[in-house]
Amino acid sequence: MPVAIIISIISVAFSVFFGFFSLWFGLKNNKHTDTKDIEERVKENTRINMKLDAISSNTTEIKNEVSEMRKEINSHDTRIIKVEESVKSAHYRLNTIEERLNGEKEM
Repeated sequence: MPVAIIISIISVAFSVFFGFFSLWFGLKNNKHTDTKDIEERVKENTRINMKLDAISSNTTEIKNEVSEMRKEINSHDTRIIKVEESVKSAHYRLNTIEERLNGEKEM
């Protein structure tokens, strides 16, 4: 075999070897990049989920506070109605007393 053929076979073998080697490293780095992308997405999704949980918790607290305020308002309505009835009764009594006093003065 001539030396030129041996050199060309060796150079082809090196080319094939380094081609596979570069392809393997390329795929490995690509998977590594995909893993990093997935990790970043998971971190971002976790942050978003935590914020959504906090918003949900705050919304629940606000709903509870609104419910308590409605109960207090209903309680105030009941108290106001009782006070209005008492004032009406007091006015009636005062009017009756006033009529008696005016009636006695005329006599």
